[in-house]
Amino acid sequence: MPHEFDADESELRSLEIDDEERIERFKRAGYGGNVSDALYELGVDDTVLAQEFAPLEAGMVLCGRALPVKLHSQVLENDDPLQDQLEEGEVHPQRKMMETVAEMDDGAVLCFDCGGDMQPAQFGELSCNLAYQQGCRGMVVAGNMRDTQYVLEMDDFPAYSLGTTPNYYGGWIITEVNEPIYLPGHLAHYVEVHPGDFLFGDRDGVQVIPEALVDEVLLRVEETHEKEEEERDRIREGMTVEEVYDEFGVL
Repeated sequence: MPHEFDADESELRSLEIDDEERIERFKRAGYGGNVSDALYELGVDDTVLAQEFAPLEAGMVLCGRALPVKLHSQVLENDDPLQDQLEEGEVHPQRKMMETVAEMDDGAVLCFDCGGDMQPAQFGELSCNLAYQQGCRGMVVAGNMRDTQYVLEMDDFPAYSLGTTPNYYGGWIITEVNEPIYLPGHLAHYVEVHPGDFLFGDRDGVQVIPEALVDEVLLRVEETHEKEEEERDRIREGMTVEEVYDEFGVL
């Protein structure tokens, strides 16, 4: 079901921009705290992902339109048993996923619900490179990644996962592409991720921005950023504690 929020939809602001500009503006003005505060003001307090999601490298900032993918465990007896099971003309699920990335506007973030399976690595560098060339701008994996030294050599491909492992065997198959999924949550046991939602992640963690709120959150983030830049400069200029709380209130 769609995310719930308290805001009156008729009062939500929207922007006539593409996702590449949204991503640029979120990265310029956004950080975990002001994104979370904007969501809370709009009645959303349960879309922060579990703290176990970690970036491959500190300082990565993840932002973009969610492309949810559901994986399922599969015991492998050869390189790709599913390929042998496909009927003539049937598209392999991984190819379908990549074709969906290509069909979307640039700025997709692949989000993998791995069903709690931490045995194999569900995504590696060659797949990351292919996704990137089709317009994908990052990923969240509720499982493992591998080939990470080469992923880190890519041009701005932020990736968050629950872990890394060199092991592919143990196996998995893609069962659903661009359908709602569930990822481990921080305040909620699971966070539902819908096609069209936005993801924002930085050093503080990853959170989901419901599709209906993306532009309103962006505008509030920019307003907060501008206000805090002024406050930051004033504090650094030597305001006393009394002056700070009299003028700005509780920080």
